[in-house]
Amino acid sequence: MADKARKKKFLIIGIVAALIFIGVGVGSHLGQTKKGISTGTAIEGALGFKDLKSEGYNPAASGKQVLTIKSDTKKNCSSTPWVIAEKKGFFAAEGLNMEYTGELTTPQILPSVLNGTNNVATAHINVLATYIAGGAKIKGVAIGGVDPTPNVDPKYRHMRFYLNPNLGITTLAELVALRKGQPITINGTKPSCTTFIADNALDHSGFDRKQLQYVTFESDTAALQAAQQGNLDIVGVHPPFYKLAADSKLPQIFDTADTGLGEAAGTTVYYFTEKFIAENPEAVARFVRAIKKAHVWSVDPANEAEAIKLTGDYIGQPVNAVHYYYSGNGLPDKLLKPWVDDLVKDGFLKEGQITLNDLVVKQFDN
Repeated sequence: MADKARKKKFLIIGIVAALIFIGVGVGSHLGQTKKGISTGTAIEGALGFKDLKSEGYNPAASGKQVLTIKSDTKKNCSSTPWVIAEKKGFFAAEGLNMEYTGELTTPQILPSVLNGTNNVATAHINVLATYIAGGAKIKGVAIGGVDPTPNVDPKYRHMRFYLNPNLGITTLAELVALRKGQPITINGTKPSCTTFIADNALDHSGFDRKQLQYVTFESDTAALQAAQQGNLDIVGVHPPFYKLAADSKLPQIFDTADTGLGEAAGTTVYYFTEKFIAENPEAVARFVRAIKKAHVWSVDPANEAEAIKLTGDYIGQPVNAVHYYYSGNGLPDKLLKPWVDDLVKDGFLKEGQITLNDLVVKQFDN
């Protein structure tokens, strides 16, 4: 059985490779919101900015040669650094004209970067490693999101996990005892941040990750609806949806801090193709400088309320927290390695198949 499971996981890598070359990606779109959790009606919120450039910053005013970088529009939970970099002029100050090509679902993002429709995107390390193992010629150039340190408000943690309210229990230990070795259902598609965090939280709590049975949903809100209706045991959601979970009276069971991995529990990177990096190093360097300034601004407590408001206004829904972003230097191995180790542990990669140097280049952020 173990050999069969391992062969199945390596088959997934092979399928990813095939999909890369026919222009189709893999993944689930966790950031979109389609239905309200409690009523099934559309969530009422801000209408959303028509575009990110309404502040009128002019890249030409920087005195630098204007360079263009293309990216998808990101009207989802990952939009904060992009919103801040535009609204506070950090891209323009670097002479960067960011061209936003439209909103994409996650399966469309990698192909759009590989075919040149877009130049830059973000991914968690396990997803990036899967893409690269499948043959994608891409590299991470800077850390994006991380889990916050313990002194930061818990609402910024990368994910929270909640129990089906109909179970009548409030702890993970009670759920494990209730299921008596039978599968515990939870939203997610392997490999993703949801599955990585949930697996490691169970490991750290002394339970068996193999008891988790993952079910794919198109959005956090769809999964929340399923948990509220009693069709999932556990639901994992991202910060913009914490309020929906709380309002729906779902008991919180654990979050990213319970993985014991610290900041690494939320690691994402910005990635470009190797070709774009080789041909446009100045554009990449400017992008890294600008996005890091947006990170620093976003995590400054003095800017918290404005960052939340700007994000909510842009994605067009109420937000009471955003993701937390890395303000340190470089791409430390400790933020990357746990994600690769987890892929090996789960049988998606062979030991040594992917090194950290295969994933990132470090000359742009040091």
